[in-house]
Amino acid sequence: MSNARSSRQAGFSLVETVAAMGILAMAAIPLLQVTTDANRNAASLETRLFARIVAENEMARAMASQTVLDAGIVTGQGAQMGRSYVWTRTTSPAEIGQLQNLRIDVRPAESEQVLASLISLKYIPSNLPGQSEPPPNQSGEPQP
Repeated sequence: MSNARSSRQAGFSLVETVAAMGILAMAAIPLLQVTTDANRNAASLETRLFARIVAENEMARAMASQTVLDAGIVTGQGAQMGRSYVWTRTTSPAEIGQLQNLRIDVRPAESEQVLASLISLKYIPSNLPGQSEPPPNQSGEPQP
């Protein structure tokens, strides 16, 4: 008699199993939301990182130039990992021997939201070591 009784009470009932599955499902919903938010944040950070790389590349090009850059706004495009970005370089007027203010803003090609922005100062001395005449401006003519 004791054998028949213990085998009848050995497992979970259908109601207990359904209740446990319901509790598990309710606990899993917030975990899925956290995972979705984490993935969305990671994608946003990745996009901003690539925009920052585009900004740094353009700033490096501007700083490496041995000429005074033309004042004004210049726009161009860059790509990182298959994503297109639009950069805008704003340059203040300057002459050789003066500081020139550079600002580079980068946004995705399909949006107006600026994702990365860099600001720097550029200085071109009037005579670099080993140079007999001042470096030319961007149009190729020597500065007076």
